[in-house]
Amino acid sequence: MSELPVVSVHIPMELRALAGGHDEVMASGETVGDVLHAVGHTYPDFAARVLCGDGRLAEGLSICLGGCTQPKELSSPVGQEEVLSIVATGVMACAVPAREREPQAEAPAEALISIGD
Repeated sequence: MSELPVVSVHIPMELRALAGGHDEVMASGETVGDVLHAVGHTYPDFAARVLCGDGRLAEGLSICLGGCTQPKELSSPVGQEEVLSIVATGVMACAVPAREREPQAEAPAEALISIGD
């Protein structure tokens, strides 16, 4: 079993169709970026919309952990059983979609995702 934190990822209405229609999924990772990549591994269209080719979060989105008052960065660490909320703040856009970026190393074998309704 993975020792990485397991996080509840809340998916906004605008992105649910790209995440199998789910409003929440469980994923693991050490950072916000790791968790989003784990979700994107299962839902490539989600990753292409949320993560830019240069590794940034798409414009028009922000990330909150728990009841945060300040948006978090992709490098922000996550804790066990934390709630990660993706918040649509405007039009989502990237200069280069994630699908068009250069191939990168696969996600760690420990990356897990489970789906809840």
